[in-house]
Amino acid sequence: MKQIGFLIIILFFSLNLSASITVEYKSKLAPEVINTEMINEVEYFNVFELNKTFKAKIMEDLLDQRLNVNIYGEQLIFLLESSYVFFHSEMYSFSQDIVQKDGKYYIPVVFLKMIFPRIFPDKITIKKDKIIAETPVDSSIRTIVLDPGHGGKDPGAVGYSKKNFEKDIVLTVTKKLKKVLEENLDVEVLLTREKDEFVSLQQRTKFANENTADLFISIHCNAHRKEVIDGIEVFYLSTAKTDEARAVEALENKVVYEYEGGLEAVKKYNDLAFILADMAQSEHLEESYHLGMKLQNTLVGSTKGYDRGVKQANFYVLRGAFMPAVLIELGFLTNKEEEKKLIKTSYQNKLIQSIYQGIKNFKLKYDKMQ
Repeated sequence: MKQIGFLIIILFFSLNLSASITVEYKSKLAPEVINTEMINEVEYFNVFELNKTFKAKIMEDLLDQRLNVNIYGEQLIFLLESSYVFFHSEMYSFSQDIVQKDGKYYIPVVFLKMIFPRIFPDKITIKKDKIIAETPVDSSIRTIVLDPGHGGKDPGAVGYSKKNFEKDIVLTVTKKLKKVLEENLDVEVLLTREKDEFVSLQQRTKFANENTADLFISIHCNAHRKEVIDGIEVFYLSTAKTDEARAVEALENKVVYEYEGGLEAVKKYNDLAFILADMAQSEHLEESYHLGMKLQNTLVGSTKGYDRGVKQANFYVLRGAFMPAVLIELGFLTNKEEEKKLIKTSYQNKLIQSIYQGIKNFKLKYDKMQ
């Protein structure tokens, strides 16, 4: 009987709603209007109206026939061609099926008036024909800082041929990657350097923090005393667990000793301020690991390069970054065959597309759209 009564109330609202719904926020944010339209004598709204009014992230999942909608940091799952939405394992019905029209999905307005307040009782209330809502917070990934390693007086790894330098290759790759990301994702991409200049490791993470970056990705080429060593690997911040990880850590960190002032500079990176910064960054270690896994999988899958895995290391360039942060080693310049690949435009483009796909996959997961 209780369910029947709820459906009767829903039917009542479906017959009496107006052609638009005003959303007023519990803040100084200007009100928004959700536009509605009649379809088969039932009032509907385009699901993307939720993006406009609640900064919702919406992703269509055709394989599972559903719409994933993230609002207030929570995920709602609308089942296509049905009248159901799932939230926290609870199923809610809005009596009329979701409709697809002109490539867009429309949800009955009853969802807004009856179900939305039940799902978010502390954030949504109905007052006459208005929705009174808590101000939405956009917690999705919007700003990415890319860090082309080395530069200027610091050449980084030197190629097997002695003709190619890490600083040049990673700058080329990073500038192209910036363009691909901005053209295909709704993000702003900033570079720690845009030309052949020296930037200290501390300045790089400071730049990311000052620009409130959501991701920090440092891009490098690797080197090894053994010319046969090759492959791709991604690191995130922590104490190095293996001899190989410690070797790469030493290689990337030696820039501090060689180009930033010797032992005094090294001491600066190991003082109390940086220990505290490490503690702050530890909040993001799990996310950094997952970002590293996404990148490693797409890079290895696309290039068929040797998979050296996702590893932990205490890179100075990652210390103090208050966001998910990783360091990518695209390959070994000291390996004759890998150097040949790394300087080819076609291979660089493959790396760029792989990194883009890894970031995209992580962003979808991070934004709770998968």
